[in-house]
Amino acid sequence: MTNRFGGGLAIAAALAGMLAVEWVGLPAGRMGVILIATVIGLALVMIIVNGDLQRAGIFATCAAAFTLTWNGWFVGPVRPGDLLIPIALICFVVAAPNNAFRTPPWWVKQLAFAIILVAVLAILVPTNPGYLAHRVVLDATGQPAVSTKGSIAFATLGVAIKFVIAVAAIPLAFTGAALVDRRAVRWLAVSFVTGAAASGAAAFLDFLGASVSGLVTRLPNLHGRQLGFSNHPNFLAAGLVLGVPFACWLLTSRRTRDRLLGAACLPSLVLGVYASGSRGGAVCVVATLAVAFALLPRTRAYFPGIALAGAVAGGAVVAFVPAFGAAILRVTRLGGDIGTAGSDTVRAMVGRQGVADFRHSPINGIGLHVSFEASQVYLQELASGGLILFGAMSIYMLGGMWSAFKLMPDHDLAAALLAALVATLSLNIFEADLTDRFYYVPAAILVALLLTHDRAVGATEPVEQLEPETV
Repeated sequence: MTNRFGGGLAIAAALAGMLAVEWVGLPAGRMGVILIATVIGLALVMIIVNGDLQRAGIFATCAAAFTLTWNGWFVGPVRPGDLLIPIALICFVVAAPNNAFRTPPWWVKQLAFAIILVAVLAILVPTNPGYLAHRVVLDATGQPAVSTKGSIAFATLGVAIKFVIAVAAIPLAFTGAALVDRRAVRWLAVSFVTGAAASGAAAFLDFLGASVSGLVTRLPNLHGRQLGFSNHPNFLAAGLVLGVPFACWLLTSRRTRDRLLGAACLPSLVLGVYASGSRGGAVCVVATLAVAFALLPRTRAYFPGIALAGAVAGGAVVAFVPAFGAAILRVTRLGGDIGTAGSDTVRAMVGRQGVADFRHSPINGIGLHVSFEASQVYLQELASGGLILFGAMSIYMLGGMWSAFKLMPDHDLAAALLAALVATLSLNIFEADLTDRFYYVPAAILVALLLTHDRAVGATEPVEQLEPETV
């Protein structure tokens, strides 16, 4: 008799590794809390879906997509979004151990391989300890400090595995959901944008004087740059910008209820970016709106008119309501002030260190343990993983963009995904969050869409347009 659980052994081992990595990054005694939380979370999901493991997996993936931008929300020592991904994987493996997932595209696999490669090279051929000892990093107040990391090899390996989880585990979970129900692809897209919009709406309400975000994050409203449900204003802005193409996709749907949802989400996203005070976010949200409307089929033909109307409206604001325009520049900090001068100084310092790290080890970098320290994502890639990681990330992004482009004739959602990937490239110039998991959600949705498309084509069925649909 065939062992029905044999096909899930590799996934089970990977899940065990994921839990081990999460345990490494936590204070002593917290792993028990995580295990208990996992069991409770799985039990609650099972109750909600009446014991159907596959439905439980879909529910968990949608909940993860909804909350992954909320990186300031912790339940005990963990972020719920991070916990929901392994819960979903467990559900799919137990329900169908031999048919739970599909191998991700080559451009995803090569990035996972490159991450492991640079980590192994950093461990086997470590960077000169003398160089590491004299690296200048910044403490929480932005002051120079000498790095005091313990085991470099241990830290590098931990970051590598967490990075691989972001790149590979999320697509695996999303494809598992798509294998169960092809509608899960649009549910995931809707979940992602509504979760981001909720964070943006909370941030704007906080900007107006409320204290909404603190109900979730337990962080105080400092009445300056807003956090929403994130742990940093720049992370808030990045997550909201990535949600904009999906809101535009909803807004251009043929279904009234989806247009209404898009009309609710888009202002929340844009106003949330405004409340974050992120200069990069302010620039990227405007560019992303333009790219999304230029790519989406129902607005593509009207894009020149839309762009002209936007330019005229912006010019009218500057000409006739200069105080309003000045207020926008002040809040988004695009006009410059003392705070931006300090931020620019800090960025210059960590940027110089990132360039020095790359020059010291241009092929494989000095180790993934420094991937959080540079001033932007491209420098983070070069400093921590050298040309190997930079090249692999470039292939990953280009492979995803090309895949989305090829799907555009059949799926409007592909246009939104392409716009989100373009937005990621622009955000990488301004932001410095290489390994944050929400960054990889659009690519994971794309992988799930590729799966459903290929299955429909392989079955010689007509390719059904994935219209937006709420969960």
